[in-house]
Amino acid sequence: MGDFVTIAPIDATYRILTVDTVLPNGATVLACNKTGERVPNDTYASWLALCARQYDNTPHPYVIWTVVARPNGFEAYHGHYCRTYDEAEAKYQELGGR
Repeated sequence: MGDFVTIAPIDATYRILTVDTVLPNGATVLACNKTGERVPNDTYASWLALCARQYDNTPHPYVIWTVVARPNGFEAYHGHYCRTYDEAEAKYQELGGR
């Protein structure tokens, strides 16, 4: 018989947010900047993220969120909602996005 290899599940708190990531709420990341590192038993990694929301007829299709890598996946908090991409990009840069 062959040897069995046990593969541990990937810890979602170590996932890295990248451009084109689709968040659980359906928004797509257009730009992101890491703002906090993952420290085991202390903090989760976080990013400032400029996202496009894919909802029909939304008056604010762009949003800048703080996104955190939690055990159940990415979660978005503290949104700045914008009507245009230019408005969103300016707010993203004002908040420290690069």
